[in-house]
Amino acid sequence: MKKGILLTVMLAALSAGLMAGGGAARKEAAKDTLIYGQNLAPQGVFHPTVETSNFDREVCLLVFNRLVTLDASMNYVPDLAESYTFSPDAKVLTFKLRKDVKWTDGQPLTAEDVAFTYETTAHGKFVRGSDEFATKLLGYQDYYSGKTAHVEGIKVVDPYTVSFTFDGPYRDALAKFVNQGVFAKHIWEKVPVEGWLDAVDLLRHPVGTGPYKLTEFVPDQFVRLVANEAYFKGAPKIKNFVLKVSNPDTRQVEILNGDLDIARIASWKPNDLKPYTDKGIAFAEIKEIMGYYLAYNFQEPLLADVNVRKAIYTALNRPAIVQAIEPGHAVLSETLMAPSQPVFPKDLNKYTYNVAEAKRLFALAGWTDTGSDGILRKNGQPLKLTLRYDNVDDTELAVLVQAQLKLAGVDLEIIGSDFNTVLGILRSGTDPFQLAFMGASYRPNPGTAGGLRWLSRYETAEETRLFNAALNSGTDAEAVANWGAWARFVNDQQYLSVIYIKSQGYAVNPKLVGYAPISVEWFPNVETWYFK
Repeated sequence: MKKGILLTVMLAALSAGLMAGGGAARKEAAKDTLIYGQNLAPQGVFHPTVETSNFDREVCLLVFNRLVTLDASMNYVPDLAESYTFSPDAKVLTFKLRKDVKWTDGQPLTAEDVAFTYETTAHGKFVRGSDEFATKLLGYQDYYSGKTAHVEGIKVVDPYTVSFTFDGPYRDALAKFVNQGVFAKHIWEKVPVEGWLDAVDLLRHPVGTGPYKLTEFVPDQFVRLVANEAYFKGAPKIKNFVLKVSNPDTRQVEILNGDLDIARIASWKPNDLKPYTDKGIAFAEIKEIMGYYLAYNFQEPLLADVNVRKAIYTALNRPAIVQAIEPGHAVLSETLMAPSQPVFPKDLNKYTYNVAEAKRLFALAGWTDTGSDGILRKNGQPLKLTLRYDNVDDTELAVLVQAQLKLAGVDLEIIGSDFNTVLGILRSGTDPFQLAFMGASYRPNPGTAGGLRWLSRYETAEETRLFNAALNSGTDAEAVANWGAWARFVNDQQYLSVIYIKSQGYAVNPKLVGYAPISVEWFPNVETWYFK
């Protein structure tokens, strides 16, 4: 759900190669240059454990490798790892590394790099704060507090073997290794952990092991990468990879003109897709990848009563919202989990659209229709709320929600701004808000470093206890029980209300062969892609 509002011109640095000479130059460039459109501008934080934007993450996926990745069937596949083993009690995970991997500065990848990557996320001065995965490691607290020089649970067994020991069963640990790349110890150990975000030169000139190397970064415009000819899986067939900031208002024209090879589509509506299909543009779809929800500030007095939150949810005609915005490409869920997840519970409370029931729930909290304007009141105070939303992607959703809640007696003011502003409000933990739209990108398994709880601000002691119990599941049966308990709590308390879980669609140059994104694998096997 990372988005952008920056208006940009065509890539200045590439204009000669892409535009000069008309069609002949473009045809030649299409053989060795892929241009990928992005909503958000890059922040220039090209580091696997401290990046926070999708643009920067995409750069990291091209520059760095992970220990394991996912295949199309959502199975874990060794990447930097040659193999891995999990102990029967789900407490010890051991990786054997490939011996043919080198960093782009020529140094070999070793177990020391892997250990350093994950140990630093447990450091007391780690710039992104406490990492949920790190807290599961044996000896985390002693290392975090400075009592020990290293995390007891991370062991370099030999130069190409590293093990991770957790303080309890951690069935979902592999998902973390899918989610986060490995970086070079010999580069980053020179900078104190607390100063990583200030190491601008290192952040913007990353040394990786991946299929591409970053060669140019122009803030607010683009990142250019070139093929890593020494890549251990073989040099990429497409020699240049450009991630370009693309204005959503002009993106369709850029795709149709061939100025972008891959870019998100703004809508699944047939009329919006017709210009693409008329010109033979292909589509790629990642199903059930993004959960859209209303995040409540339940410490706000107007939203503290669970009946108010349930009333708001019941007042939303979610099937109509899906049909209007994501026809055929979203599913409903009553909790922050996709129904296709193997641990999804079947006995959740159902919040079916019903205005009368919504008003009954509001009345339980003391809000009744005592005026002449249809707005509910309590002690003479009208029920007025504000909703913060991203005005690039979520305007239609905000208007629909506003209209539906008005039918139930809520005077909802919608306040649009760029996505980073909404993100900043939720990330701050202190900025005032009442309601906000936010989204969670789904991982291969629910237990991925708290990814399901993306900036929702709804954690309570009981929710945290249930979430940790789910993370600590040691068997599939325990996972079904524990994740089910957590999902039921979220469903019952409605600290956030899931509107739908949507697919993400991409328009694709029909001459591009091999592009098939899945889940968090946005560039699977990118070294094999080519243009016909």
